[in-house]
Amino acid sequence: MTKRISARELPTIIPCTDDYARLVAQNWDTVQEAFRHTPTPHFCDRLDQWQRAAADIGDSLEGRHLVDLNGRPFLMCATGARGGFKYRLESDDILIFIGSPKREWTISVRYLSAGLWEHGLGPLRQRALDALKDLAFVPKSPLYADDDFIRVSRADWAFDFYSPQFTHEYRNEIAANVIARSAVKSSEHFDLDQGVQIWRTATQGQGLTIGSKTGLQLQLYNKTKEIDDKSGKTWMYLIWVEGLDGEWPWGARPKDVWRLEVRLSGNFLKDRDIRRPAQLDAHLPELITEALCNRRLTVPNPHDEDRSRWPLHPLWERALREFSRDKIRPIGRTVTGRRDALVDNAVGQLAGQLRNATVLNLKDYSPAGRDVLIRQALRRLDEDPDHAKKIIAAQARYSTVDEAR
Repeated sequence: MTKRISARELPTIIPCTDDYARLVAQNWDTVQEAFRHTPTPHFCDRLDQWQRAAADIGDSLEGRHLVDLNGRPFLMCATGARGGFKYRLESDDILIFIGSPKREWTISVRYLSAGLWEHGLGPLRQRALDALKDLAFVPKSPLYADDDFIRVSRADWAFDFYSPQFTHEYRNEIAANVIARSAVKSSEHFDLDQGVQIWRTATQGQGLTIGSKTGLQLQLYNKTKEIDDKSGKTWMYLIWVEGLDGEWPWGARPKDVWRLEVRLSGNFLKDRDIRRPAQLDAHLPELITEALCNRRLTVPNPHDEDRSRWPLHPLWERALREFSRDKIRPIGRTVTGRRDALVDNAVGQLAGQLRNATVLNLKDYSPAGRDVLIRQALRRLDEDPDHAKKIIAAQARYSTVDEAR
């Protein structure tokens, strides 16, 4: 758990009308999770056999061998994947990566776009768990709660807009209208980062990328052009038509559908204490709000030199309307555990540091020298200009020490 910060003003907005853009779809587009499962020895043997069978198919490393995981068909790949994963199993909807059984979090599962749009995240997760049943087990450990065996490592949420007007407006120069805030080091201070290196023109079709894949990234691109040029995901057409209440506003093929994709991963999730799927679900509105406000496209105001006050672009406003919150997840993790144990540990650290400081100062230990340092430390504590703020931060950090993890 973490403390919540007080409400702060959202950027000035330009409302998005249906004449400008219509939200035709939104959903998870890619999600990746780590499972704290350990493959059984028998499963490891079968994985080795299946991988050899895949490698024997053809002369390349692209061989695939059809296998059965508890009644669910997967293709075993001849090669593993980056990140120390020796084995890779594929289906149309799920990828399963498996590393050494000596590693604690050695299984990673990626839920693919087609499966997420068709079935939803919950059913896909259950499908993956069913596939691994009796083939991998969760070790018992006092460090984890019974349900703490899945960790979210990446989560991409997609908004699709039908907007012929934005297609007409789009130019690569639109990148100059991006406002991106740098990584936040505290919940109280936001530094504006105008570095042009944080955005680029997408290489596939028309698009704009803001941020890094390793943390928080937003990408805006022409989804209809991307389907035509690269992915071939024409099944999205049916979803868009449903979002348009059965209307087909195009000619032979859809056009002018733009995707705004919010990609949450790595330290961005960890720093906001988002680890488990339930936490991601519970705090998704705050996470989307923060992403849209801190990595945002704006409409220039020629009468205001302060770019941070430029109005939010209508596409961002329409997405924000779906998830808007006046609070965001602050950076920082709340300590949990027994209060008495934590106090005892802190006192022990204070005693050790005081002994070390005394010896460092006098080359020996003496009560008188120790007391001089104590008085100096107390004076510095009382004269600290941020003393009150640090008290509030400490209160938040230890607000749940008596609660179960």
